[in-house]
Amino acid sequence: MIKNILVKTDDPKNKKFYLKIAGKVQEIIKVSPSTVNLSGTPGRTLSAVVTIEPVQKDELKILGMTLKYNKQIKAELIKPGQGKKNWQVRVSCYSDRSADIYDFITLTTDNPNKSHLRIRIYALFEEAEPINE
Repeated sequence: MIKNILVKTDDPKNKKFYLKIAGKVQEIIKVSPSTVNLSGTPGRTLSAVVTIEPVQKDELKILGMTLKYNKQIKAELIKPGQGKKNWQVRVSCYSDRSADIYDFITLTTDNPNKSHLRIRIYALFEEAEPINE
């Protein structure tokens, strides 16, 4: 992975320059999807499942889960089954009217290198467009 960083200085000859950093990023925990996009019509419950997979051989424990803002979004943490290592989060949202709803889930883990995971949730409820024949 290569990243360019803009550096601004008070040096009149070099007011700004780019610093290039290259390195290999090692994935510790895979969250799929990391952003949940739900869309549908009012009056329906929208849902999705997020999978949390430890990439390394170590087992992962999720110690806690919090939602920050919106009470319309619900999340259920599902522990791995016997002999499995993947966790799941079942996300659902309901609205009886047109709405644009946002929140994020924070998961606290026992992994010292990745103690918090964040999953963004977007839910869009729109009335269906009438079909003209």
